[in-house]
Amino acid sequence: MTAANRAKEMVQQILAFSRQSETEKKPVRVQSIVREAIKLLKSVIPATIEIRQNIDPDAGHVLADPTQIHQIIMNLATNAYHAMEKSGGTLELTLRQEETDDDDLNISSDIRSGTYIRLTMSDSGHGMSKAVTEKIFDPYFTTKEIGKGSGMGLAVVHGIVKNHGGAITVDSQPGKGSVFTIRLPAITEKPASKIRTRA
Repeated sequence: MTAANRAKEMVQQILAFSRQSETEKKPVRVQSIVREAIKLLKSVIPATIEIRQNIDPDAGHVLADPTQIHQIIMNLATNAYHAMEKSGGTLELTLRQEETDDDDLNISSDIRSGTYIRLTMSDSGHGMSKAVTEKIFDPYFTTKEIGKGSGMGLAVVHGIVKNHGGAITVDSQPGKGSVFTIRLPAITEKPASKIRTRA
């Protein structure tokens, strides 16, 4: 990747990061976005990485910016790809609806009791240490080689998830791959119109 392309990538990520303060949200079926993203991923990720999916067709709706939800999936998948680029492996996406109660509040400080759409993306890559997972969502933090990332990808994901009232967690160990779990509040009824929100 040339210096110009690296600069372009960083500018695009920074712009996306800054735009999270104002987004137009509407009821969206996350399962449709996930399927679209998987179709794209299958066309660009090498055959050495197997893509598996377990998508509940009735997972439901969330109030969201569909473009940003798509970006979440692509950023996480890109991160997983880099973790398996040399050795190959398996990338698995799971989507379902879940109920959380008081016993689940220790998952994340951003979680409340209620109904969530849960998206899990797991890879069989090299994994990360606890020290790395504690910093993984910090802007500009990266474990990638020079020229392979700006360090903004997961920070953007974290910002988008927070802006949508959700939570993201990561479970990883060296040599055992990584599991990223995103929970977004589900909606039971479609609002009549789009909603413009500020973070």
